[in-house]
Amino acid sequence: MLCVAGAFTGFCIELVIEMISMSREEPANLFFNGVAGLFVAASFVLGVYAQMEQSRSWSRRVRRRLVIGLSMNVLTLVMVSANFTEKRTVNADQVRAVAAEIQAAGAPLPEDTALVQPGWYGELQADGVVVSVSSFPERSSASRAFNRRVIRPVSYGTLTVVNLGRPEPVVVDTLQVGLVLDSGEEAESFAVKPLLRQVSQNHGLLLRLAEPQELAPGGMLRDIPVCREPEFAWERVRGVQLKISGRNVTVPGRMMTAEERQEALARAVTPLPPAAPPAVSVTNLSAEAWFKDL
Repeated sequence: MLCVAGAFTGFCIELVIEMISMSREEPANLFFNGVAGLFVAASFVLGVYAQMEQSRSWSRRVRRRLVIGLSMNVLTLVMVSANFTEKRTVNADQVRAVAAEIQAAGAPLPEDTALVQPGWYGELQADGVVVSVSSFPERSSASRAFNRRVIRPVSYGTLTVVNLGRPEPVVVDTLQVGLVLDSGEEAESFAVKPLLRQVSQNHGLLLRLAEPQELAPGGMLRDIPVCREPEFAWERVRGVQLKISGRNVTVPGRMMTAEERQEALARAVTPLPPAAPPAVSVTNLSAEAWFKDL
């Protein structure tokens, strides 16, 4: 009787598990599946014990009960094994699906430490003032380093202003610039101060972000962050507007490959060849006349 009762209990638990699994369209609950397995194991042990007792005192009624109990045990054991196997298969499929999604979404690319990298570059030289704007790829060392200093990810660029030859001071009125897009619209860069983390390495940058900035002759305002949302389309930018000494200035530029940036850098650092001295002909001139002319 205990063998039949254990088999019947395990079978009923397994039926309930299957109905819940089908209604929710999800794998069977492993805990209750294990409970059903325990009842099957207990019923099987009791059935073996009853069969051993049958060898000493045979009973037709006990034999019929053992046939029913062991048959239900076998059926329940098949269902329990199937549920355990299905759970493992589903987990493996889910792991593969998640791995495929991560691969499709694109895992973070390794940091690019190249000295010269592709990006947007613009430069303007006028009235002794040089203004340059550069953008950096998302995976570049400069971009990754700056993003570790802010509270949320941004697309990173820099602004540099140099007063090379203007005798009076150059005043940069605001450090937020306008990005002129190919559609004619203007996208303003983010305010940098609210983005910065409260860490010691940002102290110097906070001092440089004071507005307005006044540059004496020979002074330079370097690497002021120009930030937009991640994956900002810099290729759409046709120019960068900023206000210098009360005037709006537009810095033209475009996207450049690493090779073009390298060539531009090489041209910038290569000194021009010295001008050849004018040729002096001494034909038909005496030495005294030549020295006087010299």
